Amino acid sequence: MGPVFSGLSVLVVEAVADGGDAVVVSARTRDVAVPCPVCGTPTAKVHGYHRRTVRDVPVDGRQVVVHLRVRRLACPALGCWRQAFREQIPGLLERHQRRTVRLVGQISQVARELCGRAAARLAGLLAVPVSRSTALRRLPLPEQAVPRVIGVDDFALRRRHRCATIITDAETGRRATAPTSPPPPTSPPTPDSPRRPGRPGLRSTANTRPEAETGSSNVPCSTPPSPVSLLQTLPITSNTT
Repeated sequence: MGPVFSGLSVLVVEAVADGGDAVVVSARTRDVAVPCPVCGTPTAKVHGYHRRTVRDVPVDGRQVVVHLRVRRLACPALGCWRQAFREQIPGLLERHQRRTVRLVGQISQVARELCGRAAARLAGLLAVPVSRSTALRRLPLPEQAVPRVIGVDDFALRRRHRCATIITDAETGRRATAPTSPPPPTSPPTPDSPRRPGRPGLRSTANTRPEAETGSSNVPCSTPPSPVSLLQTLPITSNTT
């Protein structure tokens, strides 16, 4: 069993069952202390348990489904605002993912060579059924710096019915991409603190299309959100009335 499930060595494999088209593995995390993600205090005090179902690389031409039990730990530090947290398994499983890191790596390599539909067909033959959209999402995205100055451009998709806002880098003229995740807070949240912190490196904003040029005052669209909140969510947002 060890060489077959060597990629799950960081877990405690409790049982392996034959599920027909899939190999079902029941596993749990090890009973070791885990540092708090906020204050870094090690803790092994269990607050509860959480079940996750993930997929691993296939074995003998069949899918591998792992029913994983992870712990919800309590932070012992009195001054830490993160009272409880779920332990993560770095190197094996990322946060909010349903596939292991090595399975995602295999899918991304197939998608890199064959792209959408062809990658999905080959992955199905390899006992890794994925859609073409999922295969393309597994491709790594290039790192892009946060723009120093952003430009906000409002335009009408359908006059008097629907408008949209696009955010661009005012220095390069390219569309600003949305970050994959918000930055971690630098201090404990308070009732007066913003719900999402600002992006580091952003200095100012500019309207790249004045209202006098576009005549956007005739478009009865709702007021768009602030430029900083748009940059934190999506590069293009649409408002309907």
